[in-house]
Amino acid sequence: MSRQKIVIYCRYSSDMQRADSCADQERAVRAVLMRHGYAADDIIVIKDEAESGTKTAREGFQLLRAMIARGEVAAVAVDDQSRLARDNNSFAFIQDLVFAGGRFLSTGEGIDTDVSGWELKVQVLQLHHGQTVRDLQHRVRRGQEGRVRADGSAGDFPYGYESFYLDPDWAAQLARRGPKPKKGVRVCEVEAGWVLQVFAWFVAGYSIGWIARELTRLGVPKGGRATTPGWHPQQVHRILTNAKYVGHWVWGMTTTVRDSGGRKKQAAVPRGQEVTRDRPDLRIVEQGVWDRAATRLAELGATFGTKDGQKRRGPKPNPADIYPRSPLGGILTCGACGAKLWLHHSNARRYYACPGAKKGLCGMTTQVPADRAEGALTAYLLDLLRGWPDWMGVLFRLTCDAVRAAADRVPAERERDARRADDLDRQIRNLVDALAAGGLSSPAVAARLREAEGEKAEVERRLAGYAAVGSAAVALPDEAWVAARLGEWAARAASAAGPESLLRLALASAAAEPVIAAGKKRGFVRLRVRVNAWGALAAAAGDSLPATVRHAPAAPADPGPEFSLDLGEPTAMDRWAPAIAEWRAAGVTWEEIVRRTGMDLNRVFVAWKRYTGASGDGPQAA
Repeated sequence: MSRQKIVIYCRYSSDMQRADSCADQERAVRAVLMRHGYAADDIIVIKDEAESGTKTAREGFQLLRAMIARGEVAAVAVDDQSRLARDNNSFAFIQDLVFAGGRFLSTGEGIDTDVSGWELKVQVLQLHHGQTVRDLQHRVRRGQEGRVRADGSAGDFPYGYESFYLDPDWAAQLARRGPKPKKGVRVCEVEAGWVLQVFAWFVAGYSIGWIARELTRLGVPKGGRATTPGWHPQQVHRILTNAKYVGHWVWGMTTTVRDSGGRKKQAAVPRGQEVTRDRPDLRIVEQGVWDRAATRLAELGATFGTKDGQKRRGPKPNPADIYPRSPLGGILTCGACGAKLWLHHSNARRYYACPGAKKGLCGMTTQVPADRAEGALTAYLLDLLRGWPDWMGVLFRLTCDAVRAAADRVPAERERDARRADDLDRQIRNLVDALAAGGLSSPAVAARLREAEGEKAEVERRLAGYAAVGSAAVALPDEAWVAARLGEWAARAASAAGPESLLRLALASAAAEPVIAAGKKRGFVRLRVRVNAWGALAAAAGDSLPATVRHAPAAPADPGPEFSLDLGEPTAMDRWAPAIAEWRAAGVTWEEIVRRTGMDLNRVFVAWKRYTGASGDGPQAA
């Protein structure tokens, strides 16, 4: 068995301290060990550099514990007990060392477990060192709070801001001994521009994941505190939910707590200990943009968030339904089973196909050529919307009737929504206070706040609409004017952004079904479509439409007629097949059928054979 070792354990707490600290500790301890008669060959040194004594998950400390458990340590020596640990586990560690036959020496404090009464000294120092950490935490928090109340910098500024020295002679203050110069917070123009872009993208309908990928693709810097490349969706979400961007700064909602092993987490402070400051000079995002983003976040929370009684990782909507990746994604469905068709790629070819076909769950094996379908629908919609069909005129007149009816209901509805807005204001103030008191440990309060903010934005939108839709006579646009705007918009949408903008706004539904002639396995695709006429009308007129119509409460429920669009046509053999079968049943000769159809005898026979399911090798056998 190898000889047991004498271990000198050295540690310093952070990389802001002298790197020579461990060497200084080792020199002092080694000198004492020599006086105790230990051989230099039996001494080894274990170090933990830039590691806090409040945690036990230190590489050197864990190595030392493992050696003690294996009986390889005769003695452990430290310069002072706080080098071993600053938590409440020092006594337990030393007790385990003694139980394993070892000895503990704190050379700077005169502690030696071979001397009676060591237990009291160790426990007193353990309490002292633990209280020192807590006192330091209290002093640091007190100083930071003072800076926050003076609108200075406590290091809590997010992306989009930067700290700066307030005193002109800050460089001289840094060079000399004494207090360090104070810092303030200001808007970082470069980062603030990207914050505004994030909000603009999100309000425009882009997903949080897409925004993160786009920021990464563009190489947008994440700030001086970032340690990893690329943007994560959670970072984008934090930007969209941080009220500091509208000048509402809350500090000190949480504090750091540790377990017996030194693991840390943030816990909410008691109510009233947080500090709230309104700093309009640091506002980056306009209130209207912030409200629209909050409304959309509430909508996403209602769609994707956990529902009552649902497991945290329960089923959620497919993101492709919310953020489609193709012009017809989420709109084009299977005419046989009703499933949404998926876009596939084969080399340069794009096509839509039913997901149930490969699994044998659906008989719709016909593929929908994507380019042909998108192009045909775009052209069809352009002609349809430019022509202003009668049914769209009926829809417009129904919408005008709805506007007039809404104007008659305005007074009662305005009063109802005004009361609801006041109630929501009170709820939001109470929820903000509760959230500030509970920190991030209350997801239920945060979720209710988002829900209330979303409802408030919707109520305010209706109240703004009431100002436009009065109870007096309503001036409605001329039908010919709207028809002209609709045709112009359709052409502009199809040319500017490709087919996607037109298809997604003007299509209410589209179903694909196969058209296969008797006796054949393949054919062409027929699309059955309905037009989202109200969506097209609203998009066409936009802000130029009079406010009385623009704030119409709802579109008429009638979806309009259904249209059919064929992406192919029957072959000559398929068109003639029913007539050929009828002629043959009547005894018409093959020669006469060839003359009537203009096809050769072999094609005539194959068409008849497919249609009737007859057998035979040629016209002579039939």
